Amino acid sequence: MTLSRPERIDLLLTPQRQGREPQQRAQLDSLAAIERVVIDATIDLLAPGQKFALLWSLQVGENAVAGVQIKERDGTVTNLMPPTEVLDYLTDHKRMSYNPDVGAWLSAEIFIAGPTRYKTNYSTTAVADWMPEISADDLTAEFAAFPRPDAEIPDWARSQLDWAARRTG
Repeated sequence: MTLSRPERIDLLLTPQRQGREPQQRAQLDSLAAIERVVIDATIDLLAPGQKFALLWSLQVGENAVAGVQIKERDGTVTNLMPPTEVLDYLTDHKRMSYNPDVGAWLSAEIFIAGPTRYKTNYSTTAVADWMPEISADDLTAEFAAFPRPDAEIPDWARSQLDWAARRTG
């Protein structure tokens, strides 16, 4: 399944469902359980006739966002904000999947074609160019919260941190 490259979406930083009381969410104890819940919640957003969705999340330092892109039959892409608990569960997933040898994932893409037809990509090194920008402060916070060996810091992140240090130093 291939979705068209989306435009960068800053509007996803605004909650979709204002005025609703937050519900208590279950604490899930496995990565598979978290994936099941976020996939089901994403499928619940689909309207009749919509078949393919991309659930994405960017989580670097204090910058944590998520969105859903739905490919329409005519090829257009509709962008939605997932329920708040989806971002919360993805944050749990990141924390639970942290590995000190490689770090924690920075971006996630889950391509969904049905309840049992999906493909996940959690990247510890890459962030799609259409995702929100990452600041040097967010990178610094990320590597403090989820340390990794120097060799596992992506070149683009190292360059951004070096540039920020030269600019302020």
